[in-house]
Amino acid sequence: MAEIPTAKPLLEEARRSVAETARKLLTSRLIVNTSGNVSQRIGDLVAITPSARDYMQLAPEDICVVDLDGNRVDGKWLPSSELELHLALYRDCPDCAAIVHTHSVHATAATMLTDELPAIHYQMCDLGGAVPVAPYATFGSPELAQSVLSAIPGHTAVLMANHGSISYGPTLEKALARTVLLEWCAEVWLKAKSVGTPRALNDGQLREATDQMKRYSSARACYHCHPKT
Repeated sequence: MAEIPTAKPLLEEARRSVAETARKLLTSRLIVNTSGNVSQRIGDLVAITPSARDYMQLAPEDICVVDLDGNRVDGKWLPSSELELHLALYRDCPDCAAIVHTHSVHATAATMLTDELPAIHYQMCDLGGAVPVAPYATFGSPELAQSVLSAIPGHTAVLMANHGSISYGPTLEKALARTVLLEWCAEVWLKAKSVGTPRALNDGQLREATDQMKRYSSARACYHCHPKT
């Protein structure tokens, strides 16, 4: 079993961030009640929201800590029912350090209408382009984890049929931003689809947008390090 890192402040900060992010999901109406979960990886440990606890009342000490095999290391509550899904992503995606899973209205509705959310906006480059819908499997099951793992290569977010969405990133802030973006794109697509056939970007347009984003990202980093006077 993994031990709590000697850099314990990192783990404590992760637990605070997980609790705060869970509250943001609730206040942003990306979830209702406890219908979603949040986690962050610190070394060989994972801080994850507990099962069936009021997110508005979560304190850092309520956040569960498990190792990558799912063994509980710290925390007084049971971890989220989607623990297996989170651990599967951490084990399989090297650049995954934080995960946000929601049952947001528009993303969930979109899963009932399509097998893939088309790339209707250039910002979807950050999600890997068009977002696949993983086939339905029972929540909390190994089959759901496998369904998501099969769909996610090349993407940072996946929709789950008749279930919701899951996004990951190098930080919780990035994972949450991708969740918000996916929900917005799903809403735009649903509204466009209600009056016609939405037009999607082609692969060439997505590549150009991706390159443009990289240029702007590099320019921002350069300006931050060497601001003009």
